[in-house]
Amino acid sequence: MDAAGLQRGRLTGLVLRGEDLVDAGQVAEQIRLDGARKSRLVAEQAADRIRAKFGDRAIGPADVFRRGS
Repeated sequence: MDAAGLQRGRLTGLVLRGEDLVDAGQVAEQIRLDGARKSRLVAEQAADRIRAKFGDRAIGPADVFRRGS
């Protein structure tokens, strides 16, 4: 936006054109436009590093606290 000299630019569309595509099994990493998925992958990698350093029981799913149980 800055290079084009625009202010308050708004992206109204995105076009993606694929040419000479190969099978997904032949690539090192697929490109995704999903920010939420990327965030989950970063969290999973962090959890894996914690487990590697402190053991498998160091991190896991959250539990629900029930008052009065």
